[in-house]
Amino acid sequence: MLPENYQKRSFFRFDTPVDLQRLTDEYRSIPENAWQASYWGEIHCSVGMLLLRGGESGTEEDFFSDSVTDSPLLEQLPYMRSFLGPDGPFGEANYAFLFRMEPNGLTQAHRDMIEKWQDMFRIHIPIQSNRRARLISDGYAQHFSPGYAWSFNNQSWHGVVNGAAERIHFILDVKFNDKLARQLDRAEFVQGEKRDDLVKKIESGKKTRDSYPGDQFMGSAVRHLRSEGLNDVQIADAFNAKKIPTKRYFIENQRQQLKRWDASMIHDIKLG
Repeated sequence: MLPENYQKRSFFRFDTPVDLQRLTDEYRSIPENAWQASYWGEIHCSVGMLLLRGGESGTEEDFFSDSVTDSPLLEQLPYMRSFLGPDGPFGEANYAFLFRMEPNGLTQAHRDMIEKWQDMFRIHIPIQSNRRARLISDGYAQHFSPGYAWSFNNQSWHGVVNGAAERIHFILDVKFNDKLARQLDRAEFVQGEKRDDLVKKIESGKKTRDSYPGDQFMGSAVRHLRSEGLNDVQIADAFNAKKIPTKRYFIENQRQQLKRWDASMIHDIKLG
């Protein structure tokens, strides 16, 4: 439970220093094949993700796991790693990840209601953005400009509308602590702009393009097709025939997901 004087609000802009060049250099050092599509593809349309601190199950539960570990990639990302420990500007982060949204991408309206997240602040540190990129929270839209750290109430009804360039954010989930409280005391509250047009976009249910449907959907599909007598090769062929995007988020050649489903990928799907 968050203290009464430190409830989540949309939006906070922190005054902690952010070295945008170092963030950008580290981001560019990450190999393209490290990225995956979002586990929540029905919501995070056109979004790639890279978990830096979290669980090891290979499912969406890694974002709220009781047991967390750091990605080996963090050894190559010392500046990002400096934000995660108890000596970091916000105190120790429980989870950390990178989200990358394609040009003109969309995150549909939703609430982040996992119990574990309710007493954590979600902190966004933009690495690359564009002036038309907006996070919409309870009807108000705000551009998270690079060079600052931001936070918003992720239990609110929210979504994202991107502009014509990639939007890349380094994101931390930090449980309330004294260091975070001091940051909030100094943070600027920014209400944002009332944008009914953007609310309609995130509530429309329309996708900018087909995206990975998410682990739960794919697990159910695999169970059903196996019950119909299909083996993993046949299931992969069926997914390819329906042009269902894979979990791989690997953008080359007009930013297309290049990898097709194969039997090993079907085998790796968590059935729950």
